[in-house]
Amino acid sequence: MAPISLQSVLYAIAASIAYVFLKIIYRLFFHPLRKFPGPKLAAATHLYSAYYDLCTPGLIKRLPEMHKQYGPLIRIQPNELHVADLGGYNQIFRVGTPFKRTWLDMEFLNGSLQSKETLPETRARREFLSPFFSKAAILRSEPFLHRQKMTKFLTTLDKASGTVVDFFLAFRCLTADLIMDYCFQQDINALDEPGFRSETIEKFGEGPDMALVGTHFPNFFSFVNKLVSLLPVKMQEEKFRAIHGFRTMQNVARKRIEYLMNNPEKTNSKIPTMFDLMLNPNTEKGQVTPPKAEMVADGTLMIVAGTDTTANTLGTILFHVTQSPSISSRLLSELKTAIPDRNSVVDSATLDGSAFTYTRAIVKEGLRLSYGVPGRIIRRTPPEGATFNGYFVPSGTSVTSGIYLQNTDPATFPSPFTFDPERWLCDAETYKQRDRQMQSFSRGSRGCIGINLAYVTLHLTVAHLFRRFDVQTEGFTTEADMEWHDCFVTTPAGHIKGLVKRRDD
Repeated sequence: MAPISLQSVLYAIAASIAYVFLKIIYRLFFHPLRKFPGPKLAAATHLYSAYYDLCTPGLIKRLPEMHKQYGPLIRIQPNELHVADLGGYNQIFRVGTPFKRTWLDMEFLNGSLQSKETLPETRARREFLSPFFSKAAILRSEPFLHRQKMTKFLTTLDKASGTVVDFFLAFRCLTADLIMDYCFQQDINALDEPGFRSETIEKFGEGPDMALVGTHFPNFFSFVNKLVSLLPVKMQEEKFRAIHGFRTMQNVARKRIEYLMNNPEKTNSKIPTMFDLMLNPNTEKGQVTPPKAEMVADGTLMIVAGTDTTANTLGTILFHVTQSPSISSRLLSELKTAIPDRNSVVDSATLDGSAFTYTRAIVKEGLRLSYGVPGRIIRRTPPEGATFNGYFVPSGTSVTSGIYLQNTDPATFPSPFTFDPERWLCDAETYKQRDRQMQSFSRGSRGCIGINLAYVTLHLTVAHLFRRFDVQTEGFTTEADMEWHDCFVTTPAGHIKGLVKRRDD
């Protein structure tokens, strides 16, 4: 084979430069979205949003300023628009929406509920899972699950009284063991680790950084996973901790599925796992058992979705409550009245009562300011296109609208970045309006399926943590530690830590 000449190399370079130049010209002057306002650099290249997401706290934090400058509908990528207002958000995410999901390759979650692009596919999978995550199902499991995990969590904190606890890890140990035990009847015993120093949780905590890279560079997860699999196992564990953490969670789901498939008589009829439902489909409804790989992906999804988001909300609540003497004093007063014996554990039905109004308001405000998945959840316009704010958007256009903007809308939430539980102690109509505006669990048929489990976990944890312990975060956690980055889920810059002391009354 003849060697490649320098002239051929130069021609190839020149052709590549010309191609990029012509592509930019097309995007700026001939693209169907050319008339939509926004930064010209964002219209020219995807690297604009990638830079803000990967090199700054996130494009989502820049969007409010961009919307003020350019209007309610702006172009943030060559083929992507961002919608600011709640009406546009509801149009995209409402029940029965014709907007299709755009799934970004995430190796460990491919085939899961969240990867289903069409509405019929999503509905079919949710039919399996919705009964499992209903409020009634969660309440049935509470005496066996939440009470046991909450007791473990509080016991470990009790042993740590007088020391500084890393609550970033503590809350993740709690939520991981809860979601895994609920879904699989098997957990990783993270709550048994002294000081909540679970190696798996520490590794898993590094995963969100990778997730954000995958949103900008398709097939990133597949490439990295294949590359890492070629390395010695010890190097994988030491140098690629996030991937190892994902694999650990994935293996728990896989082994549980294989066990149930091979031992159907071991099914717990009182509290079935999510896989029991999938392995015993309702044929009268046309249900069929999904492939094993998809069940593994769904199991991994539940761990990923149920661990970080709920733990982040608990961290947000802990920081703001402990930094405000007035809020912490009012909360403790309510809890002492409602739970006279600090060592008792009440159930979630009790926490739904009028005696815990302020506790629930704190949880609501924590959800509002922890944002869940704050940024770009991408959908594609239907074949007939769509209209936003009077502007027609052609078919096949990516459109997004983030939770962060909805949860901090100043028209609905005055002083939107202030943690103020009292904003939820309002008349019924105002509460309804604010609840409609807050999108922490998203909306519609693709909304968070674990919302009921999250609320039960949050209410129980907040009530018992603050009733039993005094936590001092001042001097151990700063505002800078709590500054979050958009890593697909909100990820704080540092760990929230606090000095824990057992209450005497």
